[in-house]
Amino acid sequence: MLEHINANAVVVGLDMGGTNIRAMIADLSGHVLAYVKNGSSLRPKDQRDPEPLRSLVREALRRAGRAPEDAMFLAAGVAGYDDADDLRWVERLTGGIGLNCPSRHVNDAVIAHRGAFAGSPGILIAAGTGAILLGHTERGDWLRNYDFGHYAAAAARFISYEAVYEALAGGTGAGDEALLRDMLSHFGAGSTLELAESGSRGFGLDPARRDRLFGAFAPVVTREAEAGAPLAERVCAEALRQIGVGASLLAAFFAGPDIRISQTGSVADSEYFRSGIQELQCTQPFRRFLWSPPRLSPAAGAVLVAYEGLGLPAGEDLLRTLESTPGARLS
Repeated sequence: MLEHINANAVVVGLDMGGTNIRAMIADLSGHVLAYVKNGSSLRPKDQRDPEPLRSLVREALRRAGRAPEDAMFLAAGVAGYDDADDLRWVERLTGGIGLNCPSRHVNDAVIAHRGAFAGSPGILIAAGTGAILLGHTERGDWLRNYDFGHYAAAAARFISYEAVYEALAGGTGAGDEALLRDMLSHFGAGSTLELAESGSRGFGLDPARRDRLFGAFAPVVTREAEAGAPLAERVCAEALRQIGVGASLLAAFFAGPDIRISQTGSVADSEYFRSGIQELQCTQPFRRFLWSPPRLSPAAGAVLVAYEGLGLPAGEDLLRTLESTPGARLS
């Protein structure tokens, strides 16, 4: 595949999450030439018009000083791409970009894992718009907590739903004043009774808009958990417990005894959850979790997947070059 490479050859890495879409253009030596990010009001699965994605990639290529024909490989990590049945809408969406090159599509957790561990084994805890635990074993096997039918309710909207439900059920007390105040403000209610009445009508929103409204409240919940608000602590501690169960399920398939773990996503990267993940205990016999910060961003992980598609080894020199740019390096 690399026999007829022109001097302007690049790969395109796409990180298509539930809230933002990021495009990264890199040459074949690991130099990031452009990085463009746009917010999205729709999940990838709900996007019918490919033009916004096409425009994003074309803008990234323009900033990189490259033309579409210079793209040698496209790797896309797509939120909601969970099984073979999803490939049809995924390919329809990315096919609208108009790049005439080979491509690979994976779940967005895969590119986040590739970036976090730079291709090494480990368990990634992804919690943001969605939540998934993804393991890559020493033998090269990929495992999800989903494969067990397990789900850790640590996504932004879920911890917000639980916090609101507990508050409306009378679960607030001393120390929850700031949480309750900001909750009423966020949802535009003058009292818990008014919020309860709104809740009894589905908060007056369709499910997708309601999920986004609740997801936007998650930073308040994690902030108040870190500050010691009892209600927020209960909600977040339960989400962490479920994360621990899922991680220990996956740990059984690792040789061990030490298993690296890392995290990605707005919830997992909050102070409360990051501290909890660092202290996570493995319940499998003779195994323990060793936390490490993610090395590269998910978009850079997509670039690594593209290199793999071209048969390019991601050695340490290339990784160091890649992580030298802000878009590829996580602060």
